[in-house]
Order: sequence, then C-alpha cells, then structure tokens
Amino acid sequence: MSSDFGYINARVRGMKAKLLDPEVYTTLLGEQDFHGFSSALQQTPYAGDLDQAPGSEVNLGAVDRALAGNFRRIAQSILSFSDGAPHDLVALLLLHYDLGDLKSVARAKHAGRSPEETRQALVGVGEIKPSVLDAMAAAPDLAAAAQALAISGHPLLGAFRKAARGYGQDGDLYAFEVTLDRGFYATILERLDALRASDTLKRHVQKQIDATNLRTGLKLAGRGGDVDALFVPGGREVSRSVVDALLQGGESGGSLAGTSFAEAADAGTLSAAENAIRATLDRSARRVAQRDPLDIGVVLDFLRRKEAETARLRLLARGKFYDVPRADLERELSHA
Repeated sequence: MSSDFGYINARVRGMKAKLLDPEVYTTLLGEQDFHGFSSALQQTPYAGDLDQAPGSEVNLGAVDRALAGNFRRIAQSILSFSDGAPHDLVALLLLHYDLGDLKSVARAKHAGRSPEETRQALVGVGEIKPSVLDAMAAAPDLAAAAQALAISGHPLLGAFRKAARGYGQDGDLYAFEVTLDRGFYATILERLDALRASDTLKRHVQKQIDATNLRTGLKLAGRGGDVDALFVPGGREVSRSVVDALLQGGESGGSLAGTSFAEAADAGTLSAAENAIRATLDRSARRVAQRDPLDIGVVLDFLRRKEAETARLRLLARGKFYDVPRADLERELSHA
C-alpha cells in the first residue's frame, strides 16, 4: 500500500488506459442480438468477469453481475494499494456509489419491484458488501432494509434510518431521497475538512450538491411545494431561491445565467437537462484532475469515466436483450 499519490495515480492511469474505446461501442451496437452482444463483450476486458457466470449461456443477469463485479473489483483494488489520507479520500469517493445503491433500494421498494429486479439496479461499488445489498433487496420494506444495513455500521445508516422512518409515515420518495442526500453531503463535507482535502475537490462536491438541487427543482418544476423540505444545503451556484422559483413557476434560467449550470437550466427536456448536468460534473472532475496531478482528482475522474462505461454497457445489454431498434438504442447511448 502507498500514501504517495504519484504511485497511486500511475496505477489508476493504467486502469484508465483499459477503458473501452469508442470503436468497441460501435461494434457492440452493431451486433444483431443479445447473443452477439455478449459474445463481443467476451472479447473485452470484461471476459474474465463474464466467465464467472454460472451455466453455459450468458444472460442479462449475468451481464449485470459481471459489470458490477468488474467495477467493484477495480474500485476495491484502488483501495488496496492506497494508504493513509489517500486511502480515506478514495473511500470517501466510493461512498457516492453507496448513496446511489441506497436510493435504488428505496425506488425499487416504492415501485413494488421484486428482490431480483432490485438487485439488478444495484452497482455494489462502495463500502456496502454484496451480502448486505442482497439482504436489503430481499427486505419487505425500507424499515427492514435499514435493519439489514445496520449490520455493516455504515456511515449513512443514521440518514437511511431517518429517511425510512419518514417514508413509513408519508410514503414520500422525494422526501426520503432529500433526507438521504442531506446526510450524505453533511458526512462528505465534514470528512473533507478532517482530511484537509483541496479546495478544488471541495468545490467539486459543492457542484454535486448544486446538481442535486437543480435536478430536484427541474423534476418538480411548477408543482409548488416547500423548498425548505427539498433543498440540500452546501452548494454554491444553485441557491434556495433558484429552486423555489423552479418549484413555483418552472423558470430559473435567468438566475443561473453565467453559472456552470446555465445550459441545464435552459434545456427543453429533463433528459437534455440531465445530460447537461452530467457534462458539467464531468468537466469539474477533469478540472480537479488537471489542477493537481498528485492529488485525488485523477482517481475521481477515472471513477466517473468507469461509471459512465458501466452505464453504457448496461444500456446496450438491455437494448439487445429486448430487441430495441438500433436507431433508438444509439440515441439513448448518446445520452448515457
């Protein structure tokens, strides 16, 4: 293990070199069916993960498990060769994926999905062990899911329990996610200070908070509501008043003119806005990496790229499995 970012980032750059080239996506997109897709995927660095699938034929669940297993293995390897403050910063970045998985569990319970459908939505890259995620997926409700999470002593356990109690009373999924987001970002900001993280990384986290608030405002635009119940504090560019303007009237583009999120605020659809928000965060991650090549930014940028790769492959797998027309799948892939 090493606490030297020079060594850590050199290893991560080697991992970055193994990310799929655009030509690979073109090949996968051109396959006629799921069998062709899975065979082509076997010719990529994911072959070893696919080989672990039980049975002689790779199915959609096997692809999901292979993608998640590959991402988790790589993320855990970064932890394994880092030590000291760099190790703690990497662990802090991976907490973001735990947040996503906890939200996925809640959304699945809210939608009445089966345990298997819930498992398929989970990434499993962060601190939560696969066995705990399986138990949460199988839990009958969010209160029981919180009990399953309690085994791990996870840093977001308190926020998840609080959010689950609230959901048990009102069934409000948005309120659940806001409570979880508040707990997550409070934890992140506190630990960043304790680790004396760079101001550049802190600003990136603040952009993530801004993105969270903007997404909420755009999703609920024009529906009214109490902004204080939906707003996550800690950002810099998307203020409480901007979110309130979205909630009350559905307009905020002028308020965000000149900010990192101007394009997202002016987008005509939610999908276009999401693409713009994601692009803003990608640029921010690259900026962190470029500002100091001997800091955590190289890992941050790589994890975002790896996350995007996993999302694209999951989308392609589903498209081929369900016979989505190529033109539609190509359009969706450009948004992933």
